[in-house]
This record gives sequence, structure tokens and C-alpha cells, in this order.
Amino acid sequence: MILNRVNNENDNQERDNQNDDDEEVNNNEEGEKEEEEEEGEGGEEEQEREEEKEGDEGEEEEREKEGENEGEEEYENENEDNNKRTMIKTKKGSNEKPPKKVKKKISKCGKKFLRILFYIVLLIVLIFFIISVIKRKKILKGNKLLLKSEFNSEANYNKIKNELMNVYNYNGEINVIKFYQENIIQKSYNPRDSTNLKNIHINIGFDEQSIDTVIPHLSSVLHHSADSTFLHIHMMNANTFSVESLMKLKNMVYKINNNTEILVYNAGQAIKSFNIREEARPRFAKEYAKLYAFKAIKNVQKIIFLDADDCMVFQDLTPLYELDLNDIYGRGVLEIPSIRFSVDWMEPYLYDKSHYINGGVVLVNLELCQKEDFYSKAIELNNNEFYKKTEEPVQDIINVLMKRKIEFFHPKFNKINYYEKEEDRNDESKWYPWVIETLKQTEKNNHFYTKDELLDADKNPVIIHYYWEKKLNKEISKYESDKKFYAKLVGLS
Repeated sequence: MILNRVNNENDNQERDNQNDDDEEVNNNEEGEKEEEEEEGEGGEEEQEREEEKEGDEGEEEEREKEGENEGEEEYENENEDNNKRTMIKTKKGSNEKPPKKVKKKISKCGKKFLRILFYIVLLIVLIFFIISVIKRKKILKGNKLLLKSEFNSEANYNKIKNELMNVYNYNGEINVIKFYQENIIQKSYNPRDSTNLKNIHINIGFDEQSIDTVIPHLSSVLHHSADSTFLHIHMMNANTFSVESLMKLKNMVYKINNNTEILVYNAGQAIKSFNIREEARPRFAKEYAKLYAFKAIKNVQKIIFLDADDCMVFQDLTPLYELDLNDIYGRGVLEIPSIRFSVDWMEPYLYDKSHYINGGVVLVNLELCQKEDFYSKAIELNNNEFYKKTEEPVQDIINVLMKRKIEFFHPKFNKINYYEKEEDRNDESKWYPWVIETLKQTEKNNHFYTKDELLDADKNPVIIHYYWEKKLNKEISKYESDKKFYAKLVGLS
């Protein structure tokens, strides 16, 4: 019984254990099923994710392919552009013609460039024109204001103008400063005392049309004049003399050097005594006017004849003026006339062609020349067929009249440029022909200049004569800048 009971209990226990095992198995199976279901669901999600990834990767691959395609297209386009450029560059060397599109682009660019260039040039021309008009208006306005301020009214200006012409036509001599002080600013003429100063007399010829050219050259004389000198400028006028010219000359004295007097002579009637070729009259009238000094100027022992349209002064003229004249007629810088033009016709008139001077700067023994009646002799010589042949009438007349009584001075007092280019300064083989001929004559005539004297004149000039440049129509930058400088000193533009 006990054994049965024990066996039954064991059996029951085994059944319970088996049931527990079965339950565990069932539970395990259910858990596995649930896990499988969960894994199934998770698998589906993972599968979806993988599909999405695969889709994204596909899209990226497509993009990459498209990018590669685009890169290839860009590369191809660049290659095409490079080919086009190469074709354009090599167009000159080959017979192949560039594509029409390139041609069109080039032609369009060329047209645009030409159009822009045209407008730029037009604008520059317009600007320069406007500036010149404005400057001219300012000058005219300045002149009108000057006249208005000096004369107060137009009626007063006309009164002064009539008074000037009456004086000018009556006695043929006007003292510019005296007339200005007595008639315009209504002050008595009170000339400076020049007894303790060195007096220098200068003679020039001019006409009304050349006054603006003459003034800068005269300004250079006044500007370099020493304080110990007093200048007497004798101006032989070939035609009329205006109030405007008088005012310009007055300004030159007032603004630069008060130790100056200017005397204007009416040489118009005197010039009528000289025969002048009609085609040469505009040029030579003011040259012939200089000869009137032999008659008009009184009580002056010596005087400098100066070409005041192409001679520029750079030092005080006292050393030139103080050169000894004794019993000779004059001094000048030696020149060989036959080099510039033929003077064979002058041989009967000249003492010696080696005694010939340039007429641009001449120191004249005026007292002796007047005793010899040079004025009448000049008229007689000129009118005896002489005027038809001469190329430099006043210069030739002076040389013929002075003949044997003519001497020379250092070339620094009338320095004519010997060379065209600065680098030719020390190479005499490249100097102007007449200078070379002068040097050749040095051995035969001891009064001719040496190379050292010419170079010394070039380094230390008292007067520079720009005759040769004007003859050849050459512009010298130094000359132009000097003219502008001296013009501005007296208010000329």
C-alpha cells in the first residue's frame, strides 16, 4: 500500500513534471513563434529599409551617371571652345576659315571697339574745343575788365584812343609810360633818375600784328636786366599803334622792371621810302622799320639792333653794350652768307665775304652812322635793284654800309644753334653746314671762331637766336617753354 502510494505519488510527480515540461515546451514554442513573428515583422522593416537603401543607391548612381554625362558634355564644350580659339589664332597661318558664329562675334567686337574709339576721340576733341573757347572768353573778358577798370567807361576809352592817335600821328614818338601816367591814371609823369645807372639802348622793329610775339622776347630782356642798368627800348612801328598794345607794354614795365622806358616811333611813313617786294612785305616791313633808327633816335651814342621775334635773352646785356666800338660802325657774330643762300651778286658791294655779320644782334655805333647819313644811303642802296635780289634786306644793307668798319664779338652774344640734336653737340661733323664752313675758315682768318668758342657759347649764352629753327620750321621745346614763361609774366596767355 505504502509502495503503491509512493508509486502513485511518483507517477503524479512525473506527470506534473511532464506537464511542466510540456508547458515549457509549449511556452517555448509560442515564444519562438512570437519571436518568429517579430522577426518576420522586423525582417519586413529591414527589407523595406534595404529596398530604400538600394533605391537611394540607385538614385545616387543615376546622379553620378548624369554628373559624369554633364562633365563629359562640359569637357566636350570646353574642347570645342578651345578648338574655336585655336582656329581663330591660327587663322592667319592657315587657309581654314573660322565658323560663321566666331566671325560674327569678332565683327561685332570690332564694330563695338571702333564705335567706342570714335566716341572717345570725339569726346577728346570736344573737350579741347570747349577748353579753348573758355580760355578765349576768359582772355577777352579779362581784357574788357582791364579796359573797364583802367578807363572807367567806354566814352573815356574812346577819348584816350583818339588822344593816342593824335600824339602818334603828330610827332611820331610816344613814351608809353609817360602817356599812360598823364592820360590814363591822371598823374604827372615822374621819370626815374637814371644818372647813377648804366643806360642801355635797344632798337627793334615790329608791327601791330606781331605785338604778342614781340612782348615775350622783350620781357626776357627786362627780366634779366641788372638792377644797376636802365633800359631804353626804341620800338620802330611799321603801321598803327593801338591802346591795347600800349597797355600790354605798360604791363611789361610795371610787372617786371621799372628801370625801363619804352619809346614807340611811327615808322609807317618812313617805310614808304623803301621799295619792298609785295610778296615779301608782310615779313620785311617790320625789318625795314629798324632802319628808321638811323634817323629818328637822337642823342644816343650806341644801340643794340635786336630781332625781337626770334631772339631770347638769358643774361644782363651790359657786357655786350660795353664792348669797344671806337671808330668802327658795328659788331656782330660772324656768318658765312654763301652757305645759306647765294650772294655772288653782292660781291661788288661787299668789302670781303669773310667780313659779314648776322643781323639778329648787332651793336651799332649810332652816332657815327648818323654822321655818315646811313638812313639816306640805306634808301638809295635798297631802291637800286638791291631789294629785288636780297633775301635778308636789313642784314645785307647793314653789311654793305659798314663794309671795312665791321668787327665781331663772342658768339655767346648771338648764339645760333649749331646742331639739330643734343647728342650731336660734340660732333662737329653733324653741325649745320654754315658752322662747319666757319670752322674750315679758321686757319685762314684769325677772326673766325674755334670749336671751343662755339661750345662755350652753347654752354653760357647771353642771347639765343632761333633763326635757323624758324628757317627750317622746327619747334624747340626750350624756346616754346621760355616764350610761355615770359608771356605769363606780363599777363599774356
